[in-house]
Parts: sequence; structure tokens; C-alpha cells
Amino acid sequence: MTLIHLFDGTTDARYGKALIPAFAEHAKYRHIQCTPSPGGIDMLTYEIVKAAEKESWNAARRQADILQFVPGVLNRVGTEFLGAYTFTLTEKDLYAGDLNWGFGCVLPDGNNGKHLILSTHRFKDLAALTHTAIHEMGHMFGAARPGRRNTEHNLGSHCTNLCVMQQKVTVPEMEKYVALLASRNDKFCLDCQTDLKNYC
Repeated sequence: MTLIHLFDGTTDARYGKALIPAFAEHAKYRHIQCTPSPGGIDMLTYEIVKAAEKESWNAARRQADILQFVPGVLNRVGTEFLGAYTFTLTEKDLYAGDLNWGFGCVLPDGNNGKHLILSTHRFKDLAALTHTAIHEMGHMFGAARPGRRNTEHNLGSHCTNLCVMQQKVTVPEMEKYVALLASRNDKFCLDCQTDLKNYC
């Protein structure tokens, strides 16, 4: 079983609830437990996210720096989360390095832990938020393995099949692609399903 610790810094429960289908998609390939439940209210984790938002905020850009944000969360929860899996949900717009902005990303901690951060800021369509959560969790659990056939490397390894692991870099592109995948029972292609099943 894989335990994912959720840090929900959003003020609208719809955003947390949009993660439920993302966890359900991944539950097809591994046993996952999320704590606390998505869409619920947990003031402790909410306050942790809010403090990390302030610490990582770049006023000139009006964005939060991912590379400061994730450590800001981890520093507040202690070393017990090194080697763990966390999922941070924020309403702040994100950026990292030279990138203008990003939906989110997964950062390793050097202790076999992985820490996902996802921003709701650019999403009007909750289905696109769910899609992106599935995609980022795919990175967390080894989908679109580098060097595999049908992958390309651009800001990480991404799938070239009809698959949730294809990279989309704008919101309109994302929303169009979400509609294309909407009728598919499995959002991951067979290659990415294999990657997920083989992830240790």
C-alpha cells in the first residue's frame, strides 16, 4: 500500500474533490491510501500550505517558487515525511527557474520520497485539474519511463501515445485533450500502465 499525505491549501472543497477520480485512476494499478480525505477540511495541513505559500512568494512575479514551496511544506512537517509521498494543492500560480509558469511537478527528496505540488490557479475546468493530477501522479509512480519507446523528453519524460502522460503546456491544449480522453475507461496507455505496475 502507498500512503499519500495530502496538504490542501485551497478554500474551495471542489478542488480537493477533483482529486478523488485521480486517486481512483491510480488505484487500478496500486493500492493507494490518501490522508486526509480529498475535499475535506484539515486546518493543520491548510495552515502549513499557507505558510509555505508566503515563504515561497515572489511579489515581482506574483507567483510562488516551486523550488522553495515544496521544501517549505516539508520543513514544517518534520523529517518523518522524508521518504514519504506527499501531494500539496495550492491556489497560487507556480513557477520554477526560467519557466514562466507550471501546472505543478513532482520533486524527489533524496530519501526515496516524492513530493507532488499542483496549482489550481489556471484551471476553470475541474476535469482538467483531475487530468493534471492523474498526469503528475503518473510521474510520481514511474509512468512514461525515460528511454522507453513512445516517449519524449521535455521537462521530464512524457508519452507520445494517446495517454494522460502526453505533455500539454497551455490550458486550452489541456482542456481539448481532456475532452479527447473523456470517454476512455483507462487514461493511461498500455505502455504507461506497464510502467505503473512495475514501479517499486
